[in-house]
This record gives sequence, C-alpha cells and structure tokens, in this order.
Amino acid sequence: MKIKDGLQLRKIGNRYMIVEASAENVNMSNVFSLNETAATLWQMLADGVSSPEELAGRLCDIYDTDRATAVSDVERQLAEWKSFGLIS
Repeated sequence: MKIKDGLQLRKIGNRYMIVEASAENVNMSNVFSLNETAATLWQMLADGVSSPEELAGRLCDIYDTDRATAVSDVERQLAEWKSFGLIS
C-alpha cells in the first residue's frame, strides 16, 4: 500500500485530518477526519509499513486488542481509504 502523492496527515487541536497539500497551500475541499488509531495507522503507512499483517501487529503492540480484530480492522480501513483514492 502506498499513500497518494500530496496527501498529508495534520493534527488540528485533538483531531487528525488528511489533507491535500502543495508547496503553496492546502486544499480543504476534501478533508478526511481520523481518530487517533487511524492516524497511527496512516503514519505507519507513511513510514513505509504496508503489509496489513505487519500494520495489525504494530497496532497490537500499541493498543490492547487481539490480533484477529486488528487484522480485520486494518483491512477494512485500508479498503475504505483505497475506495476514496487515498492509497493505492
């Protein structure tokens, strides 16, 4: 999995958002709000981790969840982001 070029994760207050940014400005017409767990998952993708199993394993290390739930949740989130064109 790879994040679409030009997308950035931004923290605004206690909320996380994915925005399309360029050198000059930020496009606020398509903003995607994330909770802390989804933001953590996004950052892992940005850092080059792309296997759903590895992503789920890392989330299990951070959060109190079982592996099967984590894998299912990661796969669902990745599919949603892919449907929105945020990752490929």
